[in-house]
Amino acid sequence: MTASGRITVASLALLLSACIYVPVVDKHETGETRCKTLTQSMSLETIEMQSNITYGCNHGECLAAALATAAVVSTGSAIISGSIVLTGNTIHWLEYQGTCSDGYLNQAKQLFLDSLDKLKPSPTKEEQKPR
Repeated sequence: MTASGRITVASLALLLSACIYVPVVDKHETGETRCKTLTQSMSLETIEMQSNITYGCNHGECLAAALATAAVVSTGSAIISGSIVLTGNTIHWLEYQGTCSDGYLNQAKQLFLDSLDKLKPSPTKEEQKPR
């Protein structure tokens, strides 16, 4: 491999491995301030790695391995952390919808209970008389 090829591979490895993704709990509260939930919403945060992957690499195979490792670490952190955030936010959404008064599930439950009250027969005059 030529010197320019090594530099290209090394710079690609550094660029690809410059960031890893980690799940973090969101600090801002939106509509949940009225309704306290046990779970919190999450998001992904990027963290820059401060390491020199190509240190001691003088061969093309070593640089290619560094590039492959960087791609696997960066992609793997995005997939795993993204799955954690997606699962956590789904659980948070379900908890909010089911427990908070303005949540969809809570409102649907109330509408269902109100419709059951409308279906109950009203008491007749004989049933209303005191005994």
